[in-house]
Amino acid sequence: MDHLRHMAIFKQIVDSGSISAAADRLELSKSVISHHLKALELAVGVQLLHRTTRRQQLTPAGKDFYLRCRELGDISTLAWQEARETADKLAGPIKISSPHALVDGIIAPAIATLCHGNPMIRPSIQVQDRRIDLLGQDVDIAVRVGKLTSSNLIQRKIGQFRDVLCATPAFIEQYKQQLADGQWQALDYIANSWQGQNIEHNLQPKLDTLATNTLKLNFTANRYADTSSAVLSLAKAGLGVALLPDFVFEQESSLVELMPTHQCPLNAVYALHDFGRTPPLLIKQTIETLIESFNQ
Repeated sequence: MDHLRHMAIFKQIVDSGSISAAADRLELSKSVISHHLKALELAVGVQLLHRTTRRQQLTPAGKDFYLRCRELGDISTLAWQEARETADKLAGPIKISSPHALVDGIIAPAIATLCHGNPMIRPSIQVQDRRIDLLGQDVDIAVRVGKLTSSNLIQRKIGQFRDVLCATPAFIEQYKQQLADGQWQALDYIANSWQGQNIEHNLQPKLDTLATNTLKLNFTANRYADTSSAVLSLAKAGLGVALLPDFVFEQESSLVELMPTHQCPLNAVYALHDFGRTPPLLIKQTIETLIESFNQ
């Protein structure tokens, strides 16, 4: 790194015509500029500049060395330009982490919409329900249900949904007596792997019903799946009660609500990133497209 800095300052000395002029351009003292030149000549083992009180002149070795320094400067300038242009373009790779439940209905459609209008984007979707280290796993945006209480990441709310407790009409008919008696633990329950075995749901009365009481429902899971799509498939097969996002439930005519007069609380969904308050255009536009996908 010292060599690169010495070379950049040497190029500025030659381009400026003197150490004094280079010091003015770089806003450094003449003694600092002279130190870098001496350190550079000592490192390469050859004199690069002949200097008098009136003028400076490149030595033969200095001429060749200056050309390499200029090439290095051109490469550096190009690298900065390309990086800045990339930051202002909807192009390049982007890696998104999402829970299983949100991929099919929200994340994948949003990314498809974004890519159709911007074919140079190269998306990668990582599907997992557990919390991750964005930097450690090279993730650009993590979509998560619920806001992190303590985090240095930027968190932006992109939408919300309700979970729905549901089952097939045939299943509900089979267990209608247990439902009437509030024997929730007698029901077969299909759990996502993150839910565990002993499950509690607190349901609020819907505003458009006569119900006024809050329900506390306790279940013991006896069927498991590690993706929401698998939970859905088991529920449609009549194997038990399942907890599904409302945007999934609404597409399934074969399922009905377990408690039509009550509803689960709202779940807020956030997009997390580590790009500070001024993220690249691709990050900003991806988040905006996710918001649009939720609204739709």
